[in-house]
Amino acid sequence: MGTRFARGLRLAVLAGVALLVVGCATGQLDATKPIGKEAQDIDGLMRLSGWMAVGVGIFVAAAVVVIIVKFRAKPTDDPDDLPPQIHGNRKAEITWTLIPTALLVFLTIITLPTVFALAREGDGRTIKVEGQQWWWQFSYDVNEDGDFDDAADIVTANDLVIPVGEEVNLEIHSNDVIHSFWIPQLNGKRDAVPGRVHHWRISSTEPGIFYGECVEFCGLSHANMQMRAIVLEEADFERWLEGQQAGRAAAAEPLAEDSAEAAGASLFETHCISCHVVDGVYESAAGGNANLLAGIAPNLTNLMSRTAFAGALYETYVQDADREYVRGPDGKLIVNIAGLREWVRNAPDLKPARADNLQGMLDFSEVLTDQDLDNLMAYLRTLGNEPVLPR
Repeated sequence: MGTRFARGLRLAVLAGVALLVVGCATGQLDATKPIGKEAQDIDGLMRLSGWMAVGVGIFVAAAVVVIIVKFRAKPTDDPDDLPPQIHGNRKAEITWTLIPTALLVFLTIITLPTVFALAREGDGRTIKVEGQQWWWQFSYDVNEDGDFDDAADIVTANDLVIPVGEEVNLEIHSNDVIHSFWIPQLNGKRDAVPGRVHHWRISSTEPGIFYGECVEFCGLSHANMQMRAIVLEEADFERWLEGQQAGRAAAAEPLAEDSAEAAGASLFETHCISCHVVDGVYESAAGGNANLLAGIAPNLTNLMSRTAFAGALYETYVQDADREYVRGPDGKLIVNIAGLREWVRNAPDLKPARADNLQGMLDFSEVLTDQDLDNLMAYLRTLGNEPVLPR
């Protein structure tokens, strides 16, 4: 008996240590430090209900201890003598019914205003959000005419870039299955459902990079379907908008003949344009015609202006151990060429996908030579300028 008890105690201690280690793990998602007003409102309600639950738990635990001590068996008690049997206690039953009811009514009263407030429309711009297996697309209506398909729109992936202090409205769509959009430091979760449009809004009181991911199981690479909000000062945001439009114009400019970039563009035209779009150059896959079940692959017009690729799973630019971006002697960000090159070579090896079922990128390891990959990297590096980062 003693051995089994000791073994059980050791297992309980190990389980407790494991839970503590997991709880202390540092990840990119952090719902405990809300930045956006909406996230702060949600956090306030969660903390209040949490402390109420702690209070109830302490009360119940104390009551259990009191009952154990007060009514424990005494050496002088006759083991065959039963205590008085009482059937029901109206006062006790009313008490333990009314108290939880009052607590729930209180939580309902203070929660409902926040629920309605979260559902209202913000006073800022509207951005279209599209979830699909397994990445997020963001479209900007530059003309603010409610049309996300005209020539002035900006289409990007992985990075949701917004200005600080503005309540940005989101139109959340899905191109295939149910997903769920969540950037915890800016707001709560909102589902993306095929055939429906769900409205949401986010805002931030300070510049920064805030991480999010899909929180509705959506298939093989659900855990790898991430995104991030890049919050910029107003001037920097306007510079980002101008850079996106300038990138579109630059992508359509001719490349120098016999250059590595031109050779890469030729390879891109051979292998990539059935899924990917470069505005003004390769648009055969535009309008949801990509060779994918969802019908859309990331628009690569301004690829190099994004901080991440592959559903925000990998960094476009090199970072140090403190997640700070590294700059070269020329002051420019150092491109993660090795990572991008390996992604183009064999994407399914880096991120689980079902390319055979038109879900995810193909394996080109038996198709592209090392020289081909070098040329493709040279071409991809011409697509947009480096990202505008929060100061």
